[in-house]
Amino acid sequence: MSVINTATNTVVGAPIAVGNQPAVVAAVPGGRVYVTNFAANTVTVIDTTTNAVIGAPIAVGAQPVGVAVAPNGNAYVTNRGSNTVTVIDTATNTVVGAPIPVGAQPNFVAIAPNGNAYVANIGSNTVTVINTISNTVVGAPIAVGNQPWGIAVGADGIAYTANRAANSVTVFDTATATVVGAPIPVGAGPIAVTVAPNNKVYVSNINGNNVSVIQFDPTLTSINPTQGPIAGGTVVTINGTNLTGASVTFGGIPATGVPVNATGTQITATTPPGAAAGPVTVTVTTPGGSASLVNGFTYLLPVHATSLVATPALSKLFPPHVYFPYLTAKLTDQVTGLPVPGQTISFKIGSNLVGTATTDAQGVARFNETLILTLILANGGYDAEFAGGSTGSAILSPSSDHAGVIEP
Repeated sequence: MSVINTATNTVVGAPIAVGNQPAVVAAVPGGRVYVTNFAANTVTVIDTTTNAVIGAPIAVGAQPVGVAVAPNGNAYVTNRGSNTVTVIDTATNTVVGAPIPVGAQPNFVAIAPNGNAYVANIGSNTVTVINTISNTVVGAPIAVGNQPWGIAVGADGIAYTANRAANSVTVFDTATATVVGAPIPVGAGPIAVTVAPNNKVYVSNINGNNVSVIQFDPTLTSINPTQGPIAGGTVVTINGTNLTGASVTFGGIPATGVPVNATGTQITATTPPGAAAGPVTVTVTTPGGSASLVNGFTYLLPVHATSLVATPALSKLFPPHVYFPYLTAKLTDQVTGLPVPGQTISFKIGSNLVGTATTDAQGVARFNETLILTLILANGGYDAEFAGGSTGSAILSPSSDHAGVIEP
């Protein structure tokens, strides 16, 4: 058996001598690996610190192929020639109990997050489920594709079998022991399969001399925050699954800076400038497909403070006479310094609303005061109020002003 330094991808030292026709290797927490020897009907144990063989080979069933280690530390070895699974206690390197009967020609085995062992049976086109606590078979075998050689289970509990004679991969849910969807076509002669941390599935095709990569449609569960300024620049976190290789759009406009975490479950994106204020759909697209959060993000206009300046009423007392027959108030955007047209200004005397007017292009609202001069004089002036509003580019905050009376 050869040892590869994964940091440099180079072979370490000379090959380690094991049994006849070594097939599969599995690592055990604590620094050991277990190698099945197909033609020797044994398992060899190697210390990964010294790369030396530990003890004598462990006798198992006929033609052992697959091996996987359960959370309880037991190793499960598939014996293709005897249609059984041998259990090894890795703490003592001894066989536990009698071999467990499974389907015909068990090949590879995988441990699911639920702790069960899943055995792919080449000769019966099924998967046998073993409870690793009781070491007993659970339920009926799961029917999969023709000649399932390889099997792997993802962190989400979804399992995959490489069906050599069908050139396909079967997907099933270990939580329900039911097949999900139709088989997925891959290359010629798929024999092994593994699930990467980002949930991509890699399948080796022995007759095609290649590897097929399966990436499933993304799913989206949340986005945070859900709103930000229309100018863009909000950093959001998008959660979901199968997000590797994603691009993101907000209302059809591409986001910038879209890193995805190693497991393909989280995206960090920076919102682009929005086309308009309001909710937009957030769409994530990957090589496997796309998914959207409808109205998942809302663009907000910036808030601009305003100032309102009311012009004092000008009058003579004897006889009462108004030099300027209009009350006037000018509204200004304090952020831009520009007058604000098209906004409603209310004119009040005391607590009484006497009328409203709309600001013109110069931001000025005018209200005829001729008939209410007496009230203005009695109250020492009037009030102009802006309740707030919006333009196409900003939300305007409220403002007000009191104007007195000038008596020449």
